[in-house]
Amino acid sequence: MSEKNLESKISYLQMIQSSIDRMSTTSAIFKGFSATIITGISAVSFTEINKWVLFLAVLPIVCFLALDVYYLQLEKRYRILYNEVISGRHKIDFNLAPPKIETTWDMLSTIWKSLKSPSIYLFYGPTIIIAGIIVIMKFAGGI
Repeated sequence: MSEKNLESKISYLQMIQSSIDRMSTTSAIFKGFSATIITGISAVSFTEINKWVLFLAVLPIVCFLALDVYYLQLEKRYRILYNEVISGRHKIDFNLAPPKIETTWDMLSTIWKSLKSPSIYLFYGPTIIIAGIIVIMKFAGGI
């Protein structure tokens, strides 16, 4: 491989890696917002607040979960692109579009794999359980 081609390959890989880095940073931001919301729900639950407002406060956590799963599966697609460039199966064209998902089944499979990722279920699982317990206790009159 010529020096110019090697430089192009390195530049292209750096561009792909920066996209992957942005995805993981965004994921961390979503988790931070979700943790803030849970803290707020916990604090507000001890005040006199309409139970339905508290119930609706859980909705952003579910939205952040969906966005986090989306970004994780997109990050995985960029990792596939990265590996294809390294192996030489993808030409160096500086196109940052990740590989397409061909079928709905593949898309659902990718989403399911993302949901099973420890970075998702170990954070959002307890978060949703805590929020659910707070809402249930508020509806039951325990708080």
